[in-house]
Amino acid sequence: MAVGLKSRIPPRRLPPSQTSQTSQTAIYPSGTKVTPITKLQPTVAPRRVQSTNVKRLPNNRQLPLWLRSLIGAQRSLSILAGTLSIAVLSVYGQTVYSQQLWSQEYRNLENLQRNERQLTAASEVLKNQIAQQAETTRAGLVPSNPANTIFLQPAPHRPAPAPTPIAPADAKPTTFSPLGY
Repeated sequence: MAVGLKSRIPPRRLPPSQTSQTSQTAIYPSGTKVTPITKLQPTVAPRRVQSTNVKRLPNNRQLPLWLRSLIGAQRSLSILAGTLSIAVLSVYGQTVYSQQLWSQEYRNLENLQRNERQLTAASEVLKNQIAQQAETTRAGLVPSNPANTIFLQPAPHRPAPAPTPIAPADAKPTTFSPLGY
């Protein structure tokens, strides 16, 4: 089926002797004959719907034993390779995660050790200041001697009070909120 664009050049009409084929055919200056689409007869027959039943041909051809064994080995090795790749990726992930966790805890340990050194230094500075204040005469401190020692008598032994059971209705979980930031 041919489709043409409409030309702006007016068609040249044939004399009545040449128009015996069809009365609607026009010839353009380039020599092209154009027949209107409405006059054309379809050249292709409409399609018929075919049945959807497809019969399978019998496959009598058997593969050789060595080829079947190679195919089976390929399938089993593919499964093994997939399983091993999953195992390797999981071990790699655990290794990376444990290294990140270890480095985080190591930084925490270093911070705690630094804080311990700072506290030890601050404690020694305070001891030194107290010792310097004790050496001055204005502090009112006297060196210790056995004549200035005070001995206290121990208090009499008192029995411990019996614990009172707490009723389940009275026992409310207490939540402690911070006093300030």
